[in-house]
Amino acid sequence: MEYLGDIPDILYKYRDWSDNYHKKVITENQLFLSPRKRFNDPFDSSIPYRYDDSELTPENIFLKLREIEKKINPSLPEADLINRCYEIQKNDHFTSGAYWKDNYEKYINDIDVRFGILSLTTKLDNLLMWSHYTNSHKGYCIGFDKKVLFELIGGTLGRINYNQKMPYIPLFDNTGLGANNILFTKSTDWEYEDEYRIIKHFAADKIYVFPNEAVKEVILGMKLTEQEKDDILNIVRSKYLNAKFYESTMDLSEFKLNIIPIL
Repeated sequence: MEYLGDIPDILYKYRDWSDNYHKKVITENQLFLSPRKRFNDPFDSSIPYRYDDSELTPENIFLKLREIEKKINPSLPEADLINRCYEIQKNDHFTSGAYWKDNYEKYINDIDVRFGILSLTTKLDNLLMWSHYTNSHKGYCIGFDKKVLFELIGGTLGRINYNQKMPYIPLFDNTGLGANNILFTKSTDWEYEDEYRIIKHFAADKIYVFPNEAVKEVILGMKLTEQEKDDILNIVRSKYLNAKFYESTMDLSEFKLNIIPIL
């Protein structure tokens, strides 16, 4: 697990206690890998393909078109395939970006089918995330052991790259770097989330059941009722024997949350 050395040991997930699906994280140890279409950021994992102009030589464009069209129409005779590629190239359809615009809907639908994504964060006390993802502090935050989680799910675990500009991807890509650039890049507007994510091929809408030892921390939201806090604690204390438990409270001198141990 040395290749996870630059990733924090505990990664967090915010959940809304009033949402029955969110409850299942602790009641049934379920984690859901979401497709792109369920995200609140319309740009997330939906970035159009953009190539560096220096790579777009006539020869490279033809080879790229042949690669793509061969995948789209594998039974097309070679002569027809070549004619089709020349026709697209002659119309400047590829270099103008029109080729990708015409195929954009199919492209993002393919991403929905092919990739399941689990979003996590290093932040357990972020005001905006408590507000957005726990129904205004009426939920909880659960901290997972990165190694246990990654051994369970697999795929790729990494930090989001926050950028003001959409990334370029390699014209010829056999390494998966292009897909990673798209799936791991978000606008700097989201940088406050400090997101890490697990991306798994062909795992969209898939549920993983994690072992109890995956849970290291549970933090209760400040606007949960006392009964709701008791309900959550009764569940997590009976299952996650090695976890630590906290509650968030409002600091009275600064705009921040205090994370207080529950003994």
